[in-house]
Amino acid sequence: MKSVTLLEEPGILKVSYEAEESLQVHEWFDYNPENRDPLILKMLERIYELLLEYPVEKILVNSENVRGAFSPEVTTFIQEVQFPRIAADTQVRFVATVKSSHFMNRIGTDVWRAQLKRHAALVTHDVKSEAEARKWLQLVTTLACQGD
Repeated sequence: MKSVTLLEEPGILKVSYEAEESLQVHEWFDYNPENRDPLILKMLERIYELLLEYPVEKILVNSENVRGAFSPEVTTFIQEVQFPRIAADTQVRFVATVKSSHFMNRIGTDVWRAQLKRHAALVTHDVKSEAEARKWLQLVTTLACQGD
């Protein structure tokens, strides 16, 4: 599994590309570095551009050790701009997010099955580890191909 770093902002975000897996890995370290929304918004814009430059079907978001939380402005941008344009303009079909164990203990994770059944443009799933994320991305890709 050969990985190429596409974007790195030390202490905040690293984006890698694995062509063989049709996968981008977005590893977040800090969602709100010193309240610097312009930097986070710039990185989200760059992520979108990288999805156009390096088309993939799958994204693995590793936020297992992230600090902070996105500001309301950034959260609104992600919901109203980032996700819709990724769904409309890219080949991304599946997004697995690695969450902390604390977060995972609070929620159920079978929502993705319903998303897959109704052929959602983006199917998302939160997991506890990168290994689990990779396993899920392989499984959901196989299941989607069987349904097509």
